[in-house]
Amino acid sequence: MSYKSEERDISESKFQEEYELRKYEYLKMERIRVSNSVYRCPYCIGKRYYHPKELPQHASNLDRGSQRRTRGEQAQHRALERYVRRYLCVEDSSEHSTTTESPAVCDRDKERLFVWPWMGVVANIPTQVKDGRRVGESGSKLRHELATKGFDPVTVHPLWSCFGHSGLAVVEFKKDWDGFNNAIMFEKDFDLNHCGKKDYVTILERDRGQRLYGWIARDDDYKANGLLGEHLRKNGDLKTVCGKEAEDQRKDAKLLCNLTSTLKEKYDHLREMEIRYEETTQSLIKVMDQKESMVKSYNEEIRKMQQIANDHFAKISSEHGKATQQLLAKREELVQCEKKLQQREVQIENERSKLLLEKKMVTHFGFLKAVNFQLCWEFCKMTEIDRSKPDIEEFYLNIHLSAYKSTSKLVQHQSRYNVCDVLADISILEGKDQSYSFEHL
Repeated sequence: MSYKSEERDISESKFQEEYELRKYEYLKMERIRVSNSVYRCPYCIGKRYYHPKELPQHASNLDRGSQRRTRGEQAQHRALERYVRRYLCVEDSSEHSTTTESPAVCDRDKERLFVWPWMGVVANIPTQVKDGRRVGESGSKLRHELATKGFDPVTVHPLWSCFGHSGLAVVEFKKDWDGFNNAIMFEKDFDLNHCGKKDYVTILERDRGQRLYGWIARDDDYKANGLLGEHLRKNGDLKTVCGKEAEDQRKDAKLLCNLTSTLKEKYDHLREMEIRYEETTQSLIKVMDQKESMVKSYNEEIRKMQQIANDHFAKISSEHGKATQQLLAKREELVQCEKKLQQREVQIENERSKLLLEKKMVTHFGFLKAVNFQLCWEFCKMTEIDRSKPDIEEFYLNIHLSAYKSTSKLVQHQSRYNVCDVLADISILEGKDQSYSFEHL
């Protein structure tokens, strides 16, 4: 049961540390300063306002003195206390700069050589002998402890020799002025606890105990013999604050010049692009107008062609209708003419047959008339009959009637006329003018 309780306490402690660190980072982004002499607590109800000297005491009292506060509130006020002690200079009521500007340091420190990138030294790290070599805390654990205090180290390099852990470690900070500020605060934190370089040098090794000592790496550390000097010379250079400021100013001026030149080039390029854009836009507008005009003209031509085609089709259709009507009328007329021609042909054929028949009858009866006349005449001469007597006429008629009976009905009809003609001719020859009719026959 005690083991589980211990684990729970450890997990809660880690949670509080992480929560405190998160709130500490949040305070860097939130302004708690109201004016040059007034600050506020962002975690108390109503957000009361305090004098710069009162705010750290307020945070410390709520962190340690109140039992009614939750652990979260205590962690919040611990983060506030650490932030105030680190970033607020209570003596002159000025706020520590967190920008990339160079920190406010004394003139002596400005001319002092520091190791760059900014580095700190941690000494008197507890070690123990294991398997014939000295071993100590890892760099990641020490880095986590320093980060918890708000120093924001980049890496921590423990220094090892052939005998093992040397008890020294080099803390590397960021290369900007924030990193330098963190290194200075790192050194001041150890100085406040009487664990600075001066204390490390003056106190005998047997009297140092288990406390860690730390300071910012300077020129004497850089030039020192041993593992520390060798590591600093291998991984850094010596620079003064003034020199770094001048270097940054040169870099800033060069960067500004480059940015100005680049900006001018970009501006010129932008103007050129704007001119090209205007030209392209005008050209595009012109092309679009031409295209619109061409499309309009094309559509007009297509409309005219369609109208002409429609009119032509309507005309052809009308003419075709008229021609069809005319052809139908002509056809009807030709049919009527054909009927008339057929009727006329039948009539002509009938007339022709009739004429041929009449011609044959005329020829035949003419021949009969001549023969009959000749026979009658010769018979009269042979018999010496008196043609003036009535019996001659009766005799002639008897002869002719015998021939008349032997012919067809139509020939008989025609013979009647022939007999009458023969009798008439005989009368003329005898000096008589007498006509005969069918009643005589």
